Amino acid sequence: MDFLTFALQEQIHARVTKTLKDGIQLNMSTEESKKFLKRHVNTRTNLVIMIIDINNSTQMSLTLPEVKFAQLLQTFAQEVSIAVSGYGGYVFKYEGDAVIVIFPADNYQIKACKNALTCSRVVLEIIKNAINPIFKENKLPEITVRTGLAYGSALVVLYGKSLEKAHIDITGSSISLAAKIASMAKPNQVLVGEFIYNLIVSSSNDKDSLDKSKFVEVSLDPIKWKYLSQSDPQSFYHVYEYLVN
Repeated sequence: MDFLTFALQEQIHARVTKTLKDGIQLNMSTEESKKFLKRHVNTRTNLVIMIIDINNSTQMSLTLPEVKFAQLLQTFAQEVSIAVSGYGGYVFKYEGDAVIVIFPADNYQIKACKNALTCSRVVLEIIKNAINPIFKENKLPEITVRTGLAYGSALVVLYGKSLEKAHIDITGSSISLAAKIASMAKPNQVLVGEFIYNLIVSSSNDKDSLDKSKFVEVSLDPIKWKYLSQSDPQSFYHVYEYLVN
């Protein structure tokens, strides 16, 4: 399914072109994420974590002029941020070539999972049809991304005494696993953890469920992947490829 209409694609083309020429077009703030997390300090909250990073970015940093590489990263982060906001997510942080996103899931777990999955598809479509053509026109390398998603409970931690000034972070298996899962993904591959798969395919509401055929379990090397399943401690944590096409 194509999510980008011609008008939206042209709008992104124009914004990416202007960004490469004049710099970032939007306020790349994480304030909305902080506002959400402030309401949950020292408590646990259910989140879908999505980590998207640029494949082969180290090589790009070695071959591109610093300014050009920075433009590439900024443009990528800007367009991911816009897409994320359209699906109820918040940018938690920008980390090098990666964008780390949270989708609140306390009230609607399945909806948050589906929004994150749809967002991952939209980002791939934006990169392919709206970002890369402009990068190519401007003699920048076309990019591919790796995406990892995990669902779980996270503890919101305040590093300091002041709610307004102290750094706020999240800890828990969901963000740790999302990072591990993203690191295993191939270019333009979306990998998801077992909780997302279980929630999505086992929903009693047909409107919320997704067909199992949309997911393929990934064969993991037991020497490198030693994380136990949280639903079945007798087996390893399962990872699935989400088939975006």
